[in-house]
Amino acid sequence: MKKFLIALIVVLLVWNSYLAFEISQLKSTDTTPTKPTQVYNNNTINGFTSDLTNVISKTESKVVSVTSSAHENLVSIGSGVVYSKDDTGVYIVTNQHVIANSTEIFVTFDNGEVLLANLLGSDELTDLAVLKVTPTFEVEPFNLGESTVLKKGEYVVAMGSPLGQDFQGSVTFGIISGLDRTVPVDLNNDGIIDWEMVVLQTDAAINPGNSGGPLINLSGDLIGITTMKLTTDGYEGIAFAIPISEVIPVVEQIKQTGEVKRPILGIEGKDIAQLSVYQKSYLGLPLDRTKGVLVTNVLSGTPASEKGILKNDILVRLGDTEITSFKTYRQALYALNPGDEVEVIVSRDNEDITFLVTIE
Repeated sequence: MKKFLIALIVVLLVWNSYLAFEISQLKSTDTTPTKPTQVYNNNTINGFTSDLTNVISKTESKVVSVTSSAHENLVSIGSGVVYSKDDTGVYIVTNQHVIANSTEIFVTFDNGEVLLANLLGSDELTDLAVLKVTPTFEVEPFNLGESTVLKKGEYVVAMGSPLGQDFQGSVTFGIISGLDRTVPVDLNNDGIIDWEMVVLQTDAAINPGNSGGPLINLSGDLIGITTMKLTTDGYEGIAFAIPISEVIPVVEQIKQTGEVKRPILGIEGKDIAQLSVYQKSYLGLPLDRTKGVLVTNVLSGTPASEKGILKNDILVRLGDTEITSFKTYRQALYALNPGDEVEVIVSRDNEDITFLVTIE
């Protein structure tokens, strides 16, 4: 009997230990959902700076809004850049079409100051105009960049007053989409191309009111003056700016004389590289020829017509410069002065002919 009681006690102790173990296991695996702990982030961002924001902050005061009126009626609202300054005042560059047909022009700076501007001169062909103001506050001009070394894909910023002064100081961002583009210009809407502007192509948004504003690189240098965009249905992100290399000689002439005088040869032309196979065949040109300028028109009473240069001649050399395109022709021509005597070589019926021409 005694042995039985001892055995029973042992069994009960073991069973009690087993039950205690099971209960502890159940408690440790309890899946009852608990209220999640809330974590609060008390850190706030007070400001963000980058290369882009730094460029904008140091250049936005160099961008102005340009308002032109005639007889107290608003004519146009555009943008402008602080180009330079001297002891007599500050020079503002904008587009010619912004101030065309105006009798009064006002410049609004980013500090809100509005000044009456004096129009020093403008140039319809390059769509540039130069204004002068005399502010009583400190104004710093843009650092002029170098547009001839730009590369496709470089980041650029456009600034200005799209849709008017309510949006003055607006900034858009993009890249250089194309270099040395030529845009035909018909000044009098007669269907005849009067000029081909050399422009930079960008996808930075350019809207009405941006005209005359700056295109700048990420160093804050002025590399172009925005001028136009394609508005044809189906096209987006194609805008143009006048390269600073084209702007400087025009602006400096206007600052000095109030106008732009250009050497005249008297031809209109088109790049051979732009001709189709059929056009080359019709003109009797080698199909693999890509250099030169096809003379599409010879203006009467000009040095070219007086010397006997003809329509459909191929301009291949002007002075010491080989003419590979209309751009190189124009650069070579504008390096000359009226009265300069220069050799002009054209290809006619696949034979070179040399003329000695005095540039007007």
